[in-house]
Amino acid sequence: MLETVSYLAADHKKYLAEREFGALKERIAGERVGFNRVACINATLSVSQFSKPADDLCSSCKFSTNGEDRVVIGTLDLNQAMRLADEITGKRPEGIGADFARAYLSNVCVATELHRKGVGYGLVAKSKKVALEWGITDLYAHVAVDNDAAKRLYHKSGFIYENDEPAWQARFLGRPRRLLLWADLTKTNL
Repeated sequence: MLETVSYLAADHKKYLAEREFGALKERIAGERVGFNRVACINATLSVSQFSKPADDLCSSCKFSTNGEDRVVIGTLDLNQAMRLADEITGKRPEGIGADFARAYLSNVCVATELHRKGVGYGLVAKSKKVALEWGITDLYAHVAVDNDAAKRLYHKSGFIYENDEPAWQARFLGRPRRLLLWADLTKTNL
């Protein structure tokens, strides 16, 4: 029975990944209402620099550029939007033009082997630079209340607590309750 459960879990993860990838492609192509711009920011590493044998790496995460084999080791999406579906909405800025000055980070992930090596911090720092180029003044991130590593990353990156999701909403959506964290990019030193 354990194999069946693992198989079903793997299928569910694949389904969720495919669904999110489809949604990302729609946002980037401008086919999703409410998104002004979307950028997928990736951290890569030369396969020769990776400590594990190349055969152990995710084949879909490998690519070649300028004759060098590389692998994606982290990624995040930067979404210039008024709000993200099924998420708490940020309160800043307010008024006319707020949808052009507000952005959200989503789908932040780093290869497990490289946690606490600065990859996540580098991705967030790069997303701040891109956001500033877009004219973003207020950057948001959602994080599960029990994800201490992510909370430390965002705190180190200059985010502070703004709001939290009601428990009933998290139960309804079938996920852990989330916090909404905010960074004022007008006071960011990059």
